[in-house]
Amino acid sequence: MKFLVYMIISLLFFLSQYSNGSNLIIQSCKEASKNDPNLSYDFCVKSLKEAASKDKTQPTNLEDLVNMSINLTKSNGTNIMSKISKDLKNQSYDDYMKGCLQDCLDLYDDSLSCLDKAMVAFNKSKDLNTANIEVSAAMDDSVTCEDQFKERKEKNETSPLTEENHVYFQLNAMSLSFITMIDQHN
Repeated sequence: MKFLVYMIISLLFFLSQYSNGSNLIIQSCKEASKNDPNLSYDFCVKSLKEAASKDKTQPTNLEDLVNMSINLTKSNGTNIMSKISKDLKNQSYDDYMKGCLQDCLDLYDDSLSCLDKAMVAFNKSKDLNTANIEVSAAMDDSVTCEDQFKERKEKNETSPLTEENHVYFQLNAMSLSFITMIDQHN
């Protein structure tokens, strides 16, 4: 009988934690997307719920959401770098396109370094300003990557990374929004 009571209490606790984490994601994404036109509410909620489900942990505060979103962004950036490395081997790309891809690879490498610095600033020294600057720099790298494909007008180049750059930009926007929300609540 005691075991059954224990199981019921454990299940109720788990469900309440899941519900609280899910509510935090919904409310935080609502506020973040309201304050940042670059961030889609649906994208924010879907990304964070998938990350929480994959990690089997639910966020309990905005700090958890910052860590979750930056880790999600880092994982996404690593996947983009793998895609770029594969694309660099594509024989159908000319030297200009390969040059752009190599630049993007370098930009994403720099971007991941910025996100590492942001995590240290946020978690170790609680330096929201430095975290904000580093995440902003990471975000800018995806824009720079995308923009360079547009520089050669005579060929009307299209970036093979448009979708990836957009997702990466949104993930960084999400992190920035949560950092700003923490700063405003302090």
